[in-house]
Amino acid sequence: MIRLLSLLILILSFVRAVPAESREVKKKPTRSTPSNYFVKKEEKNFSLLMEARRFGRGEVIFLRLTPKDKKWINESYKISWLGKDVILTKRENSMVAFLPISPDTPAGAMTLEIVSKIFFVKRGQKQYQIILEPTKFQVIKKNQQIKVDEKFVTKELPKETLDFIQECKTAKEAAFSKQSRLQFLGNFKNPLEKIFITSRFYVRRDYNNKQGRPHGGVDFRGKTGTPVYAIQDGVVVLARKTYYEGNFTILDHGNKIFSFYMHQEEIKVKVGDVVKQGQEIGTVGSTGMSTGPHLHLGAKVNDILVDPLSLIALQSISESN
Repeated sequence: MIRLLSLLILILSFVRAVPAESREVKKKPTRSTPSNYFVKKEEKNFSLLMEARRFGRGEVIFLRLTPKDKKWINESYKISWLGKDVILTKRENSMVAFLPISPDTPAGAMTLEIVSKIFFVKRGQKQYQIILEPTKFQVIKKNQQIKVDEKFVTKELPKETLDFIQECKTAKEAAFSKQSRLQFLGNFKNPLEKIFITSRFYVRRDYNNKQGRPHGGVDFRGKTGTPVYAIQDGVVVLARKTYYEGNFTILDHGNKIFSFYMHQEEIKVKVGDVVKQGQEIGTVGSTGMSTGPHLHLGAKVNDILVDPLSLIALQSISESN
């Protein structure tokens, strides 16, 4: 009932925000997994598809823009999402993009702007709005706090340790600053053969009676040595031991889309390696700031931390081929 009510609120909100002559909101059912939200619009000069697990904080929206005239695919277009430019990739007769929603996005309407002198001859641009769906991230109670080694929560550390932490920070920033073309054509997949989630995205919890930052990824249960697989085609931009993340790997999937894998027992790739989806890149472990064997999977899109499960849930990427 709550899920149905949320959907009705979303649809009614979209009705108020989008011109009626081109409005179409559908939900595509599946048998094995919850259905995603689809927004489809048919304009005079183009069609627009937006798909998301839901239009909420921490999610990723897949966008496909298709000109009605094939010769327009080579024209100049600009798309901004929440006031920030989006990277577009030409895919045969369409253009695709990935739109992140920050977990800290304020309530209200999210704005998509398309700039094109071909599509909009008079004004040159058009805006669309979608109302952000309410999101409540889990908060772990104080009596359920997590116990970790004190060296991970204290500020009183030896200079060599502080220097190592800064070195790790610099390496991570350099990795996430990489820019490359889109590396993949198909949908994302899970990082382990057997999936059991132990901690979800942006959970707020305490460590040793000290408030920690929201959980920046999803934790999967796994025995030490269990193979970890790349969730998408990409290039290795970081593969090393770090202080908090333990044995840490970052994959660049292009267009400022990254996935990262923490606390591994073993790293089986090196920087510069080109990896394919489903390739073993490491094994489950408990290195770094960890209380037991598990895989922490994270994702960033256009410098925004997002729930990696929202990428894995997308169904339309392959269809854009």
